[in-house]
Amino acid sequence: MKRVGYNPRGVWVALLACLSLLYAGTVVSSENPGQTEARAWLEKMSSAVRKYSYDGVFIYLHGSQVQTVRIIHSVEGGKERERMVLLNGVPREVLRSNDKITYIIPKNRSLVLERRRDHPQTGFPLISPKRIDKLVTCYDISLDGRDRVAGRDAQRLTIEPKDQLRYGYQLWLDMETGLLLKTVLLNKQNLSEQFMFTTLRFLDTVPPALLEPQVQGNEFVFFKDRSGDEGGVKTTTPWHSSGLPFGFELSTHRRYSAAGSHGYMEQLVFSDGLSSVSVFIEPLKSKQVPLRGRSSLGVVNAFGTTHDDFQVIALGEVPPATVQQIATSIQRHTGTGK
Repeated sequence: MKRVGYNPRGVWVALLACLSLLYAGTVVSSENPGQTEARAWLEKMSSAVRKYSYDGVFIYLHGSQVQTVRIIHSVEGGKERERMVLLNGVPREVLRSNDKITYIIPKNRSLVLERRRDHPQTGFPLISPKRIDKLVTCYDISLDGRDRVAGRDAQRLTIEPKDQLRYGYQLWLDMETGLLLKTVLLNKQNLSEQFMFTTLRFLDTVPPALLEPQVQGNEFVFFKDRSGDEGGVKTTTPWHSSGLPFGFELSTHRRYSAAGSHGYMEQLVFSDGLSSVSVFIEPLKSKQVPLRGRSSLGVVNAFGTTHDDFQVIALGEVPPATVQQIATSIQRHTGTGK
């Protein structure tokens, strides 16, 4: 297995965004009452992520690796604040204040992409009815009974892909609030990825001290806007895809400039509303050995190729064939500059 040895700060932000799309939903036909109810649950989950204050602990299982994270989320006066603390391994924290995200890690560590399990997710994803509406062509959604998670009654939903180009998921939503309590990725390769609350307590107000960091170390600050673009600058791009897998379309374009140099990197994000693939395009440096072929780390798959003098890498939580198809479809309009 190859290691994805690609460390730009923009790539890390994009990967977080990629991870966060695990918890999305799909549309349903009004002719099926069960599917209509499933859609209503997904819309309830969409609003719950910015509606409630709580203090909880969740586990994130990726292959044989387990992260335990405490999350404190505050909603007050229309403003959100959030703090996540890793409870095992090297102390690390993630702070969020509306659109500002700060990663704090020990001074002897740097923020890299080499091992995804080293970093927590940045909170819960957002779903809009528009995104839910988009998914009917790619996924089937159904209610799948009731359960209990973290001592709370939960409604279970199953989201199944209609082809082999994406993974499916099971979601557990809190019966009272609709908050996401648990997810399980479904695939045929027996690769395990799960998120699950073990304790959860809803709060009327969050004491300010609970939102202050305790870890002292390096800070990496990013910003994200409500449209889903995280970091980077929205610009036009000469890059496009000549043949995306069914259901995928360009959702975001970002351009990152390297501090103190003339280098840059472009990122194209293609999504079907649930699954997403980030494509990173960067000029090849002198004597640089490009990444070619497949790489994988658990359910995260990557495919590297080159186009003229550019490195192209597609990365996402989708089957290997999907990232390969997207990477090899990337083309640059002729007659355009860098």
